[in-house]
Amino acid sequence: MPRRFILQPTYLGERGRPVVHLHGRLEDGAPFLVRETRQRPRFWIRRTDAAAAARLGAGLVPEEPPRQTLHGEAAARVETERPSQVPPLRDRLHAAGIRTFEADVRYALRLLMDHGIRGSLIMEGAPRPGPAATPPEPAAPGSGPPHPLAAPRIFDDPRIAPGDWAPSTLRVLSLDIETDPRARQLFSVALCGCGAEEVLLLTPGKLPCPPGARPFPDEGALLDGLVQRVLELDPDVLTGWNVVDFDLAVLLRVAGRTGRTLALGRDGEPVRLRAGASPRAASQATVAGRLIMDGIGLLRGAFVRMESYALDAVAREVLGRGKTLAGPHRAADILAAFRADRPRFVAYNLNDALLVLEILSRLQLVELAVERSRLTGLPPDRVAASIAAFDFLYLSELGRRRRVAPTVDPSAVAGQEQAGGHVLEPLPGLHRNVLVLDFRSLYPSIMRTFQIDPVGHVPDPAPSQDLIRAPNGAAFRREPGILPGLLDDLFPRREAAQRAGNRVASQAIKILMNSFYGVLGTPACRFASPALANAITGFGREILLWTRDRMEARGRPVLYGDTDSLFVDSGEEDDAAARRLGERLAADLTAELAEHVRQRWRVESRLELQFERLYLRLLLPSVRHGTVGARKRYAGLVADGKATRVVFTGMESVRRDWTELARRLQEELYRRLFTDAPVEDYLRSVVAALRRGELDGQLVYRKGLRKDLADYTATTPPHVAAARKMSRPPGAVITYVMTTAGPEPAGERQAPLDHEHYVQRQIRPVAEPILALLDRDFDAVIGDESQLKLF
Repeated sequence: MPRRFILQPTYLGERGRPVVHLHGRLEDGAPFLVRETRQRPRFWIRRTDAAAAARLGAGLVPEEPPRQTLHGEAAARVETERPSQVPPLRDRLHAAGIRTFEADVRYALRLLMDHGIRGSLIMEGAPRPGPAATPPEPAAPGSGPPHPLAAPRIFDDPRIAPGDWAPSTLRVLSLDIETDPRARQLFSVALCGCGAEEVLLLTPGKLPCPPGARPFPDEGALLDGLVQRVLELDPDVLTGWNVVDFDLAVLLRVAGRTGRTLALGRDGEPVRLRAGASPRAASQATVAGRLIMDGIGLLRGAFVRMESYALDAVAREVLGRGKTLAGPHRAADILAAFRADRPRFVAYNLNDALLVLEILSRLQLVELAVERSRLTGLPPDRVAASIAAFDFLYLSELGRRRRVAPTVDPSAVAGQEQAGGHVLEPLPGLHRNVLVLDFRSLYPSIMRTFQIDPVGHVPDPAPSQDLIRAPNGAAFRREPGILPGLLDDLFPRREAAQRAGNRVASQAIKILMNSFYGVLGTPACRFASPALANAITGFGREILLWTRDRMEARGRPVLYGDTDSLFVDSGEEDDAAARRLGERLAADLTAELAEHVRQRWRVESRLELQFERLYLRLLLPSVRHGTVGARKRYAGLVADGKATRVVFTGMESVRRDWTELARRLQEELYRRLFTDAPVEDYLRSVVAALRRGELDGQLVYRKGLRKDLADYTATTPPHVAAARKMSRPPGAVITYVMTTAGPEPAGERQAPLDHEHYVQRQIRPVAEPILALLDRDFDAVIGDESQLKLF
């Protein structure tokens, strides 16, 4: 039976009735469409509220066997004719004090939940050919007739069941547009992928068209050409860098201005753009039969951290090359190239589209999204929505148990206190051969061990009940729960993926497992419960402290601990002996902890301590101007093959809002400290070079805007002050420098740089923790001590 993968679940109204549409890819690469007409919009209320709900217009439908709420109350099923009728009915019921259950589940996803389908499906039924989308007439001279388009295979109300397949790759088309500096005129569209590398170029009048570009006389014709090429290339995925909020937004404006439709869907449907929930939130774009996946969103959703998410910065970090036109005057350079150096302009546009495609390929971001879709059931363009992923998995299993969950009510848990991970006080100083022992997937392992689960939670337990009781007082049934069961399935799958070298599958599972704790403490999740979240952190704290005590009883001092890790003084001079000790301690304490858990809570431990790392040298700094240790800040020297390298946590070198000067300085100072190399002469030379202006290229700050400029009223941070001096609207991240006139935009500086600011605010904070260990004074080292004595 042919295997199929779902790209996009949605629904359309047909003759007044909702029809679920599942767009996807067949195993042979052809597109398909499932039309499901039998499903009806539904949700539940408590049966005791049925009479009152009926008076408010709720249509009650008998259901056998009846379902129950999480608290065991009998539920009654409510149905409507159309999905659009659910929200107003739900709101009327809530206003009357009637609770609803699952009255906010997306209509198309409900079909997949009911059948347990996660990304892949099998089905029985004969297809019929669907109508092919009709491309516009060719608008470019010599472009020939429109390419004949493949018609999707349509399955009407087939019998469907879960499958276990995903395409090894999807057809990805990268799109990048170029415009005038104010994005009012469309100059070109570059397309890369699906066998194409081309630029559709606005070529009015007698302007030349370089080789490799296709000329179009006006913007309307260019837009027609774009629609035709997308339909011909038939991608599964449309991507780009900020493709939704910029490229597609501009193309839709052009379409409206020229009387066209941006009909890029597989059925000829237009692109639809929905604005973000807040002024700074990203918009969402949808088009029938294709995924629109922004490169930035894929990167962030995969938790890939970058100093800057600008395309040029990411490309240089990932690929080792970037844009062909860059710098503060890029917009003017693009305009000049369009008018006078069109081959350079075309090459620039094409390179941008190609960079996006290569970044996604190098990091396997589309493959990761597909794998996460197979795990969560969400379409690949929504897998970063951790609450929705939890919802899909949990509600699917809950439905099989004939239970219903409450409709989301953020006010139910908003404001309730939630505890974080426990942190042990660090012992400040420079240490040698420090072991880091880490609990493998601590919070998921706690959920599995202690059956922490929304269904298994007993809010008001009787003292005589045989329950698993958490340190915060929360109680859980001993019967296997839904959430621990999901994790029991995921853990061996991740181990198998790791053994097979399948990095994508392993990463997808890790992201999913690590999200479960977070959603339980998030008010936007229907299962949010501070009692559950605090039970997890409470167990984590108790386990961390128990392990510390056992470690120190063995004569191994614990220097620091944070949530799931312990930093242990090995007491060994030889690093090989320290590593052997680390492996032995991890195995011994895992076994001892299992026995402790078995005796105290009468459950089987899923907790595993592992030897993660050996620091040859480790610095635990003090808080600035204090003697106690600084939490979540340390630096150490680790072996990397035959070489060594310095790693930082929480230090200036890993923060993008510190300058390149501070990061480079810190890395070199710590390398010298850990290898017993001279520090003072190097520090003195850096300060002197800074004051001579030789390091001006390393003095740029980067800081993100968290709200609109007008909303900064109580205070004006430096990056906001710089943004207000910019000649054009600021982006999400502001690059600025400190001058004698205060903060100014990096590319529009008017006053001289304030070098003394950088000495005191960037070099001094980085250098002083190291100089304190050497019992040296910063001003004395850099030669300023004699000047200070004059005052």
